[in-house]
Amino acid sequence: MEKMTPKERVMAFFKNEPVDELPTDDGIYVLFNPSAYHERPPFVQDGVDWFGVAWKREENVDAIAPDHTKPPILDDICDWREVVKWPDLDAWDWSKVEEIDHISEIDREHKVFEIMFVNGPFERLHMLMGFENALCALITDPEEVTAFLDTFMDWKLKLMEKVIEHYKPDVLMFHDDWGTQKDMFFSPDTWRTLFKPQIQKAVNRCHELGVRFEMHSCGRIEAIVPDFVEMGIDSWQGQEINDIAALKRVTGNKLGYHTTPEYQRYQTAELAGTLDEETLRTEVRETFYRNAEGYCYCPMFLPFGGWSKDVMIDEILKCGKTVYQQKG
Repeated sequence: MEKMTPKERVMAFFKNEPVDELPTDDGIYVLFNPSAYHERPPFVQDGVDWFGVAWKREENVDAIAPDHTKPPILDDICDWREVVKWPDLDAWDWSKVEEIDHISEIDREHKVFEIMFVNGPFERLHMLMGFENALCALITDPEEVTAFLDTFMDWKLKLMEKVIEHYKPDVLMFHDDWGTQKDMFFSPDTWRTLFKPQIQKAVNRCHELGVRFEMHSCGRIEAIVPDFVEMGIDSWQGQEINDIAALKRVTGNKLGYHTTPEYQRYQTAELAGTLDEETLRTEVRETFYRNAEGYCYCPMFLPFGGWSKDVMIDEILKCGKTVYQQKG
C-alpha cells in the first residue's frame, strides 16, 4: 500500500477502508465545539442555552452540565407541546459563524475537521425534564416521548443542515450518552424502540449531506453497538470500559472504533499515588494491540490533564506506528 497522508488515514478510518498505519498522528483532528449558536452556553462557563436550560460549570472536571439545582422546565412529558419553546433556526444570523468561531482559520488541507453536535434526543429530554423524570417518562408515557422526540428530531435535522452548510465539517460527531460505567440507563429494547429510529434519521440525513457520521455515546453500551452497523453509522466514539475486541469480532470492518483508554481509572490511581509510568505504558500498549486486531481502530482522548495523559498520548502515538510491524 502506498504511503498515506495523516488526513487520508483518518478519512479512510471513517470510511472503514484499509490504511497504511493506524491514524494516531498527533494533532490531525480539529475537534470543534461551536460557540456561535447556543445548544449550550459558550466556552466553559455558567449560562442558559436557547431552550432555557441553566448550565453550571463543574470545577472538578472543568466542564459545564445542566444545573440540577434549578427546577426542570418540563415537569410532565404530556405537557411538552405547551411548554417547550423551539428556537427559531431561521431567525439566527448564521453569518456570525465566521466572526465568532473563525472557521476559515482551520487547516482543511491537512487536518480532519470534526464538529461536535451535542445534546441528542435523550440528552435534550433529560435536560428539559431532569434525569429521573425523563427515565420515568420512558416507562409511563412512551407514546408522548416518541411524539416529543419526533418533533425534536425534525428540529435537530434542520439544525444539522444549517451546521453542515455553514461549518462544512468532514465528520459530524453526534452526541447522545446512554450509559454508566456498569450498564445502560435503560434496556436495549427501550433504546431500540424509542431512540434508535431517531438516531437513524440523523445518520441518513448526515450521509445525504455528504458528511461522515460518528456516534458519540459514553458508558457501557456494548449490548447495542452491533446495531450501529445496520444503521450505517461510520464510527462509534465510546469508552474502553466496553469489550472493544469482542465487539469488533461481531462488527468486523463495518464500524470504526474511536475509543478512549480507561483514563478515569488511571487518573484515580495517579491521584492516589499508586500509578507508575511503566505499568501505565504496559497496560495502554497491551490494550492498543488487543483492540487494534482487524484495525478500524483509532484511540482518542478525553482526560483532563495530569502526567498520565501525556504518557498515554506518547504510548499510543508509538503504537500507531508499530502495530503493523507488531502483527507481522
